[in-house]
Amino acid sequence: MTRFTLGCLMLLIGSSSTKPVIGQDEVRKTFAEFSGESARYLKRLHGKNSENPGFGTLTFRTDYTGGFKAWQRDARKKLVDLLGLPQIEQSVGGHRTVVQIGERIQEDGYHRQRGSIETEPNVTIPFWLLTPDGKSDSQRPFAICAHGHDSDGWNTYAGVYRNDNHQKKTLAKDGNPGVQAVKQGFVTIVPATRGLASAVSIPDVKGRHGKLACRAQLIHCLLAGRTAMGERVWDTQRIVDWATTELPGVDPKKVVLLGNSGGGVLTVYVAALDKRIKVAVPSCSFTSFTSSTGFVFHCDCCLVPRAQTELGDMADIGAMTAPRALLAVHGRKDSLHHFPDVEAAMARVSSIYSAAGALNHFQHKWGAEGHKFYPDIMWPFIEAALAN
Repeated sequence: MTRFTLGCLMLLIGSSSTKPVIGQDEVRKTFAEFSGESARYLKRLHGKNSENPGFGTLTFRTDYTGGFKAWQRDARKKLVDLLGLPQIEQSVGGHRTVVQIGERIQEDGYHRQRGSIETEPNVTIPFWLLTPDGKSDSQRPFAICAHGHDSDGWNTYAGVYRNDNHQKKTLAKDGNPGVQAVKQGFVTIVPATRGLASAVSIPDVKGRHGKLACRAQLIHCLLAGRTAMGERVWDTQRIVDWATTELPGVDPKKVVLLGNSGGGVLTVYVAALDKRIKVAVPSCSFTSFTSSTGFVFHCDCCLVPRAQTELGDMADIGAMTAPRALLAVHGRKDSLHHFPDVEAAMARVSSIYSAAGALNHFQHKWGAEGHKFYPDIMWPFIEAALAN
């Protein structure tokens, strides 16, 4: 073994230790701080400052040639490429989306139907369609509720519970946004998220990817020039296509997208690209890609290769939604994110919305609890945004 090889090995083994750090804010989150060569390496790799000129080639700047709209156009084009959407479109060819809807099941004030949508050949996304009782010929606002890392999340969000205990736990965390939406008068679709729901995942049959279906999905995507997030964006947009053109009773000018955790990350990406989304509410998900120390906040499957260097941080992506309404919600006791990094990211979103002349269309709110939905925050915002 050469001295160089030995040195590299010692670097990887001896310098990669982490220690928990308690934040200085009231949230008191446990966080990761790196030391030695690892800390310096990560600062150079992810540094968000002028010392790293390669960081964020398309990050928004007030002196961008052509201003905000030119930046938004260029950044969206880059994001489409990074997500691998052209590769998906090419592989799909002339595939026609196929939708099937099942029988009605009456609930209190609404009815639900199990449906499915074939977004590309051999990929069928199951969903729940929730419709308020009343006249079917009247147009209503439309909501899509995107779930995160929960293999049964699409059922939970739609109020389809395994047992009484599951229902009790869900309601305690306000974890049924689909039911909340339909009771607010929305025609609502709660789809299974590809790679996260067991109903539409490729299993890690040999355990080579940590026995995580979402990671197995990511590996398949990367080998084919796609991304897992790109597939989820594609699926969501196909649902919007169908719902706004063929689903009776939907007002295509009042489309709301909301999600918690991984579903919130999906919400950020879809809203950034799709101007049909009038209101977007990512919950407990929207922050930087990495912390100030280089800690990666998100699951592998939610990351997009080269986005940080060839485009910008997650704040830049979320701010592409401007001037449309965007509400970012976080929980003060959510241990998955770090208070100072969230605040810094939201300040950047605010500054970009200001440059777009739409500062009053962006809000950031803190809920008092943890990793969950906050209906008392999000529904008043959604109602006000749709009224404008």
